[in-house]
Amino acid sequence: MSNSFHIATFNAENFSLLFDRPLNRAELDGLSESDYLAMNPSIWNPNKDREKIAAIARVILAEDFDLLGLCEIGGLETLENFNALYLRGRYDCHLFEENSRRGIYVGALAKKGRFPGLRAINVPGEFSRNLLRLELGEKGGNLTVFVTHLKSQRGDDRGLEFRVDEVRRLAALVPRRRAVVMGDFNGLLIRGMNQFEYDPFLELPLTDVLAAVGVPAAERRTHWYFGASGRGSQLDYLFCTHDIEVAAAATIGFGEPQNRAERYRLPSDHLFLRAILEVE
Repeated sequence: MSNSFHIATFNAENFSLLFDRPLNRAELDGLSESDYLAMNPSIWNPNKDREKIAAIARVILAEDFDLLGLCEIGGLETLENFNALYLRGRYDCHLFEENSRRGIYVGALAKKGRFPGLRAINVPGEFSRNLLRLELGEKGGNLTVFVTHLKSQRGDDRGLEFRVDEVRRLAALVPRRRAVVMGDFNGLLIRGMNQFEYDPFLELPLTDVLAAVGVPAAERRTHWYFGASGRGSQLDYLFCTHDIEVAAAATIGFGEPQNRAERYRLPSDHLFLRAILEVE
């Protein structure tokens, strides 16, 4: 008998939700914009727009994910506030605040009671952001799940040297069976089109869920941008080992922006990437 899991990855784009006192949802919604923003003193990671937060929450509640990996979350307190105030407390929150110079981390939401044996592990090492490892236990098909956010293509060398080493370290950690790796890889990992630094990772026995269900490479957008080479690309991926069946996979967005102004009005410049996985 197989286990079926609905999982997803999503870069929530600079998502902070911090308060200076306990609040319920009605009190939060009743705050003026200036009072809401003043509750988080950070000039680098201000609280995210409440309408954008609510839009993200609507997707999560509608899809009812068993497990959701998240990028660019402003700490465990932010994740717990989001879960309590917008997600009706239906998830367990996992996040370790290490490695990120920008104060944005990877985390995960696991549906309460779905994975009673789950263990969350902070993976040490020189990663651009924290690397989260989840052991889902027997009720989770004994899956190992990694949530990652690799070095961006910025800086004097576009982060290349660091990303080369980071990819090698990640590839060395991934089991060859019953494993899932998801998150924002900050680059192109479509086989035959990938950037060379991802070669060690793509040598692993892993399936890209969008490729598995036949989505053409040109249609695998998970991130909106506007530049000389176009206005969308795939930066976010969900990979699983070959012993896991991909029953369905798709992206979920908030509309297609036609210019930069429309992009900035979206809840995130990334899309959700979801899959239904079957594990024997």
